Amino acid sequence: MHTQSRTRIGATRTTVTRFGVAAIAAAGLATAATLGSGQASADGFPGGPYCHGPVEVMAESAVSQVVICPVQGPTGWAYRGAATTTGNQIEIWGATRDNAGFHAYNNGYSYHVLRDNLLILAPDGSTVSYEPWTYYYQR
Repeated sequence: MHTQSRTRIGATRTTVTRFGVAAIAAAGLATAATLGSGQASADGFPGGPYCHGPVEVMAESAVSQVVICPVQGPTGWAYRGAATTTGNQIEIWGATRDNAGFHAYNNGYSYHVLRDNLLILAPDGSTVSYEPWTYYYQR
């Protein structure tokens, strides 16, 4: 940045201040746009599954978004998922955790959130969906 004569420093400060505020605002909007376009926010996905506290797991595949949330209850975990293709969402309290990942059960279906993928099984054990993660975060 070049310097101005002392007689114009007040005008220069105003210009720099306005420019600085505009640059900061533009940077903030760019960051918000990045966060809102598929990347996870602090506690879940904008417009998708979300935890009311800190998430344990946030994961996204080509067609699903999943969060695992700490909750009050016997197992201490809830599964929240959304199909990005339809917008359908599901919340299952009572998810369990083991060395492989998290597991939730609803009406005979099982949802397995593993480090590499989401595996959804039908009541008869057949695979409904196998989805490798494109994004995975675990606290």
